[in-house]
Amino acid sequence: MTDSHSVTMWFDPVCPFSWNTARWLVKAGSAIGFDVDWQLANLAILNEGRELPPPQQARMADSRRIGRLMAAVRRDTGSAGLAAAYFTFGEHYFDQSPGTVDDDLIDTVLSSAQAGGVSASAMADSSLDELVAASHAAGQAALGETGGSPIVSVDGHAFFGPVLTSVPSDEQTAPLFTALVTLATTSSFTQLQRPRPAH
Repeated sequence: MTDSHSVTMWFDPVCPFSWNTARWLVKAGSAIGFDVDWQLANLAILNEGRELPPPQQARMADSRRIGRLMAAVRRDTGSAGLAAAYFTFGEHYFDQSPGTVDDDLIDTVLSSAQAGGVSASAMADSSLDELVAASHAAGQAALGETGGSPIVSVDGHAFFGPVLTSVPSDEQTAPLFTALVTLATTSSFTQLQRPRPAH
């Protein structure tokens, strides 16, 4: 392995599986030697027009609002700022106060990204939907078909996933990335799936 791997991850900030994949990629990047280009996907766009149960409707509302906020952060601070905002957001949204978005969290998120030109009002700014949609569309184009969150591209080969139910251990982190590289460079490989364990 070298540090020449080009890795991009498209993620929706409110997707729990993306949260696991993102944390794994950071660990893998540290162990192997690559950086991640962080880009936005959007589950609200993906699920437009679908009948969803109330809990999922609430998450799609968060997807739209937080997607706008993160798009403004990325516009002003780039991939590194988006990563800082996302990891601060994820620690609160998934680990500390699940599903909660409040003013204190938004202030902390923006501070972590050093996004002084962005405010909480971005969450209601529909003009940012164009940025979210463009990033989401780029992820779908990289994949070549409709896919959810996360989408990970390794050296120009994109996958929906890996979908992780938890963050792999330190011992599993690098081997999983190595396996992904192998799949990415195997021209005849198209799909691999196994049932998710019950939660």
